[in-house]
Amino acid sequence: MNVSVIIPTYKRSEFLIRAIESVFNQSYQDIEIIIVDDNGLGAQQEITKKIAKPYPKVKLITYSKNCGGCYARNKGYEEAKGNYIFFLDDDDVFLPNKVQTQVDFLNNHTELDGCLAAFKRIGENNLEIKATSNFPAVGDFKNFVINGNFFTPMLCIRKTSLLKVGGFYPIERFQDRYMMLHALVEGLKFECIQEPLHIMYEHNGDRITNKSIAKSVDSLNVMKNFIQNYKLQFTAKQWNSFLEKDMRMRGFVFYVADSYQDRIKGFGYFLKAFRLSKQINDIKFAFKSIVKM
Repeated sequence: MNVSVIIPTYKRSEFLIRAIESVFNQSYQDIEIIIVDDNGLGAQQEITKKIAKPYPKVKLITYSKNCGGCYARNKGYEEAKGNYIFFLDDDDVFLPNKVQTQVDFLNNHTELDGCLAAFKRIGENNLEIKATSNFPAVGDFKNFVINGNFFTPMLCIRKTSLLKVGGFYPIERFQDRYMMLHALVEGLKFECIQEPLHIMYEHNGDRITNKSIAKSVDSLNVMKNFIQNYKLQFTAKQWNSFLEKDMRMRGFVFYVADSYQDRIKGFGYFLKAFRLSKQINDIKFAFKSIVKM
């Protein structure tokens, strides 16, 4: 097999068949599919086994307990036989030309370690959500820190390059962004394809809890500490741009919270971002944080 598609799954078995079928429907056919069930022992894992059973070309890996997304993705690519690695979330789908387009791109750019492709975002009302975050942006390390945008299903990467990075690092949130930071520090090179090649479905059912907010904040702290190691590479203006982005990301963490106290924290982070950026959108989000209450 030349391509391996890794599908981690956790508590979303109702969408898994759709994801699998989108890979089988690719114009490029030299593909293996590896499903990594991260549900742990129990009913959800049994459902995954039943879903995978009719697909003899699907390899299923199971865990006896929930280990987290980074471990599931790492286990998948470590077991992969393909030269090119893709990742697909269990509730999303690849468009039919995704694998062919990205594999051809890397075959034509042998100096690259990987490429990223844009996606379409669909909300719960089945309407398309258009946003700049639907499009990848990488560049070098400094550019990614300031302007970067990356979600794991955008990626096609050579397995040899992913092994060099060491895969995904064990943080609770923003695992894709943290992996890319390490990849760029290692000198890996990526280019972006601005054609949408997969569909990301948004779900509003996941409740934002104090625990999930704490995980996001902790992960942002880990990334900030990592970036701090390379502060001398940045000009003062570039470093302020990073701090502005960091404040804004923290603002959005609290922006979606239910509680008054958390939304007030979001308000404060957006104001801090505005002081650095002078962007009117930061003021808009600051007041939206409290108007939503």
